[in-house]
This record gives sequence, C-alpha cells and structure tokens, in this order.
Amino acid sequence: MKNNNNSGFTLIELLVATIILFTAMGAVSLIYRGAFISSEKASNHVNIVANVPALLSQIKQDVQNASSQQTQLNAQGSAWQSTYTWQATVQQTKTVTDDVSKLEFGEQMALKKQFKLWQVVLTINSNGIVKNYTFNEVSWHDA
Repeated sequence: MKNNNNSGFTLIELLVATIILFTAMGAVSLIYRGAFISSEKASNHVNIVANVPALLSQIKQDVQNASSQQTQLNAQGSAWQSTYTWQATVQQTKTVTDDVSKLEFGEQMALKKQFKLWQVVLTINSNGIVKNYTFNEVSWHDA
C-alpha cells in the first residue's frame, strides 16, 4: 500500500501567494510615495507663507524710503531656502495741502504732502513652487 502523506504547498499555491504579496507591497509603496510627496509640497508651502511677513516688511520699508522722483522700484534676493523678486510701480500720485496751514500762512506757504499709491508684485520660489502676491502700498513725501 502506498502512503500519500504530502504536506506543504504546491508550486501554484506559492506563485499565487507571491503575486498577492507583491501586489500588496506595491500598493503600500504607492500610498507611502504619495504621502511623502504631499508632505514635501506642504512643507514648501509653509516655508513660503512663513517668509511673506518678513518680506512684506522689507518691501514696505523700501517703498516708503523711495525718493519722491522714483516711480518704479524692484529688488531680488534669497532668504530661508527661497528666492524672491518684487517690482513696485506708482499707480496714483496726489498732492494734499494742509487746510490749517493754508488758512494761517496762505496757499504758497501751506504744508503740502505728496502721496503715492504703489502696486507691488512679489514672486517667491521655493524648491520649484512659485507663489505670486500682489498688494498696494502707500508712501508720502513733503511736496
């Protein structure tokens, strides 16, 4: 009498199990890769947004320190793992006379201020992510 006491897996069962294992590993790998890429993008966006207040402060100071004859400003630089460029252009100019000094000293001697409305375009680039910001700034000088 023959005794068929084969224990173990057949070759087909091992191949099916291997295919299932590699498919599951591939799916987990794709999910992990997607999460890693999303994390990197989020980190770059946070880096850009964190830099904006400091850059806006510097731009505001540069615009307010511009001479009364200037109508365009620009600058570029790098800070905090980002590069930036900005351009400012005068949109409106208005001269205002102080009414109190006008009444007291007359039209010719009255205090006059020249106000300028600037439009500023800021572009920040951090690791291939580019963000554009547009805002207005006001400067003034004695006229």
